[in-house]
Amino acid sequence: MRVWVAAAAFALTSVAASAQVSQNIEQCQADDATIDQLIVHCTVAIKSGKLTREQEARAFLNRGVAFFEREQYSLAIRDYNLAAERDPRLSTIYANRANTYIRMGDPGRAVGEYDRALSLMPNDTQSMIGKGTALIQLSRHREAVGAFTNAIQIDPQDVNAWFNRALAHMRLNDATSAVRDLDRVVTLSPEDAEAYVSRSRAQQARGDLNAAYQDLTRAIEIDPAYSFAYYQRGRLLYNDGRTAQARGDLARAYKLGLDNPWLAEYIATLGN
Repeated sequence: MRVWVAAAAFALTSVAASAQVSQNIEQCQADDATIDQLIVHCTVAIKSGKLTREQEARAFLNRGVAFFEREQYSLAIRDYNLAAERDPRLSTIYANRANTYIRMGDPGRAVGEYDRALSLMPNDTQSMIGKGTALIQLSRHREAVGAFTNAIQIDPQDVNAWFNRALAHMRLNDATSAVRDLDRVVTLSPEDAEAYVSRSRAQQARGDLNAAYQDLTRAIEIDPAYSFAYYQRGRLLYNDGRTAQARGDLARAYKLGLDNPWLAEYIATLGN
């Protein structure tokens, strides 16, 4: 009789322990969990010894994301490495590891990681965009255009792909192509003030000052507190010899707190 009771108690304990592990696994993957909760629950789940290799990979991956959010990049890389050991077929490991290398200032390693992610998930537009961004940092601008173009071909509605391809075109001194891409950005996202400011710079680069002025005015209409838009419009007017008109925009940019050496000098000397 005692043996039966002991066995039952052991069974109940095992069920309770199993339930606790299941709860930690769920909390390790919960979208509404805080960063600290993710780290704690993922760690408990990993240390339980009850996970499959695939579950361990997910737990290490999710804990790595939490460390990334805490800007503890070395710990994030460690967990992504451990996740890859458990399940090397999980493409998000490499995409997240690439994102971390970008934050760590190592775009070269990031490109390789994005390529590994894309080898497992060829239509992953976010990895294509990430790769393009890393290539820009490496000054490999033509390759970056290709990466963004691949993303656009898969998802023509992806604003980030169009926006970043425009940046790559500007680095290649191809302002006309940049304007075309930014035309698409403002069509897809007409209330994006930054897009109008970026297009104004491309318009200036190809000599269309009127279009550049209109874009900056639109950016200010969308966001009246956008200090950089006032600065850019003021500089455009100032460089065009319209100093009286420039004064108001430059003063407004300064009052909004824009930190810019030229602007500070203007306010301190030329603006008086």
